[in-house]
Amino acid sequence: MYVIRAKSSKVQKAFDKLISPLSGKVKSKIITTLSISPKTTTSHSSITGRIEKKGKFWQYYVSSGDRIIYDVIEKPIKTVLILFAGNHNDAGIFLRNN
Repeated sequence: MYVIRAKSSKVQKAFDKLISPLSGKVKSKIITTLSISPKTTTSHSSITGRIEKKGKFWQYYVSSGDRIIYDVIEKPIKTVLILFAGNHNDAGIFLRNN
C-alpha cells in the first residue's frame, strides 16, 4: 500500500476542500485508488476513476471536474505525493508551470 501525503499544508487544505463535499462512496474510491493502485490506467476507470499520466505526474479526474495531481514515489517508502488539488483550469496552469 501507498502512503498518501500532501506536498504542503496548502495542498492538504485544497485536497480536503475538494473531497469534503463528495459522497462517502466517492471519497472512499479516491482514497482506495490512491493508496492501492495509483498508476491504474484508464482501462480500469469504471472501478478506480479516470487516471492519466500527464508528463511526469499522474492526474486523477474527480467526477465534479476537479483534478488531483500527484507523483508516485516507490522508494524508500511507497508514497503518493499530492502536488495539486483543484479545478480543471488551475490544474492546467499547474501542469504548464511544473
